[in-house]
Amino acid sequence: MARFSKDFISEIKGRLKVSDVVRRSVKLTQRGAEFVGLSPFKNEKTPSFTVNDQKEFYHCFSTSEHGDIFSFIMKTKGLTYPEAIEMLAIQAGLDPEKGKIKDNNYNEQINLNLFKLIDEAKNFYIENLKTSNIPKLYLDKRDVNKEIISKFEIGYANNQNNDLFNFLKSKGYEVADILKLGLIKKSKYKENEYYDFFRNRLIFPIKDYRSRVIAFGGRELDNSEIKYINSSDSIIFKKSFNLYNISLAIEEKRNLDELYLVEGYMDAVSLYQNGFKTVVAPLGTAVTKFQLEAMWRYCKCPTIIFDGDEAGQKAALRAARLSLPLLKPEYSLKVCILPNNTDPDDYLKQNSDSDFKRLLNKSQSLSDFIWNSEYGNSDISTPEQKAGFEKKIISITNEIADKTIADYYKKYFNDKIIQLKRSNNVNIISKQYKNFSKPSREALKSERANLTQPESIIREKIMLWMMIENSRLVDKYIEEIGNIQFNDKNLAKICSKILDFCSQDNKNLENKDLKTYLEASEFSKLIRSVYNPSLLETYKFLINKQQVEQEKSFEELLKIHSVSLSNETLDQAVLDLEKNMDQESFENFVKAKMESLNKDNK
Repeated sequence: MARFSKDFISEIKGRLKVSDVVRRSVKLTQRGAEFVGLSPFKNEKTPSFTVNDQKEFYHCFSTSEHGDIFSFIMKTKGLTYPEAIEMLAIQAGLDPEKGKIKDNNYNEQINLNLFKLIDEAKNFYIENLKTSNIPKLYLDKRDVNKEIISKFEIGYANNQNNDLFNFLKSKGYEVADILKLGLIKKSKYKENEYYDFFRNRLIFPIKDYRSRVIAFGGRELDNSEIKYINSSDSIIFKKSFNLYNISLAIEEKRNLDELYLVEGYMDAVSLYQNGFKTVVAPLGTAVTKFQLEAMWRYCKCPTIIFDGDEAGQKAALRAARLSLPLLKPEYSLKVCILPNNTDPDDYLKQNSDSDFKRLLNKSQSLSDFIWNSEYGNSDISTPEQKAGFEKKIISITNEIADKTIADYYKKYFNDKIIQLKRSNNVNIISKQYKNFSKPSREALKSERANLTQPESIIREKIMLWMMIENSRLVDKYIEEIGNIQFNDKNLAKICSKILDFCSQDNKNLENKDLKTYLEASEFSKLIRSVYNPSLLETYKFLINKQQVEQEKSFEELLKIHSVSLSNETLDQAVLDLEKNMDQESFENFVKAKMESLNKDNK
């Protein structure tokens, strides 16, 4: 009978959730942290069968059956233990042959010794850090506090050739085992001499999901050309399958609402220190499909947060395209776009945690990100180029293995193409749009436009029109819309009506129903002024846009309105102070001035 190594069995359990295995034969419904369903071991009408992914077991209250994924397959399929391992290995994307013990002298104790050895190396690096100023200065410069250094067990490899090697030998470890883990290298020039692989580097222990150290990453501290190096693959470490910080990311719970993927170790450390604890990173290489699958075991829709430079965005697009064949219903990715030439660590140092949360809330869906990236990288100035872009974007859907998801992506891209065909020249639109901080002369001179209105009221009407015609804007910018300060109190009441409507079950109605709803209210006259034909004709360059461009217009209008209002408030405060010269007017002036300065500094 075939025997499998414990590490291979652990690898299977690490890749498969119990619910993923069970739901192939039992219909499961999630209730809190657990799943429930009808017992596969007994005919019943009331569910008594539960699955807990976090604790890695199932339990049947009606039959007292209890176990893990292997026992479930054995009991429901009638398989032996080795047969269940083979079946689940294939389901996990592993080759069962590679997990078999083919050496009769094989001893599980060998691998246990390797884990002990690498743990000794970790402790050696930690002690080095305590007595070395070079890494401490670097960590101080990066604002990494002592608590985080301890939590991540960050260490230091000094610049001596073989300090670690001598230390491990003194502990009785075999040279062959130290070599197996890539901690040392054999000298090419001197017989029977070895040197430490990591030298003068900050050391980041890499752990598996069970918190066992399996490898190391090293960051240079002496301006070396190679900034980061990592342990090579070994018996206990496979670079393409593991993720940095996975053990701390799932420390509190296994089923995550959010999981963030960043590019580097320091980005992961920075996010964790700032309260975004469910963060992981690849291990010095491009993201692999195995790492994507590993993230989906803990979170249905992880967020990619790569650097804001061109290289970072290309890496994000590669990861996005890589995910397409792996997509399944309810499982996807989001992509958070950072400002140009900014990494997550930079952004958190320059901005508040709440700023970062707002940025995360504006992450693009996978479909939006792929469209925007391909569209932004394409020259579509001629009909032929437009046709080429259409062919390319639709062909991307062929990479999606799940037919249902592929069909929805085709529909989404086709809808975007229809919008693109209807749109005017993008360059002309953007030039017109850049000048929109004040209403145009045509609008102000229109017989239907009230010449006594402040410019902000016309801007307010345009924003309301956009909300009525595109309810997705309300969903996406609900917090910002709630903070709009309207000059016209009646327009503010219309905005409240819109928010009330969109928060009810009417969400799925057509846009015209929202307009009808508002026209039937006490604000019917104002709604007609919002739909003033002359006003809409004047600003058609803003409102006749495809979805993505209209969202950008709306977001910019919100910013312009906020700045304009603060300036108007300050001007009024100055006039009041000059007129009254009293304490209240002075305090109002100081408050308005401080608010204006704060906005200028953001």
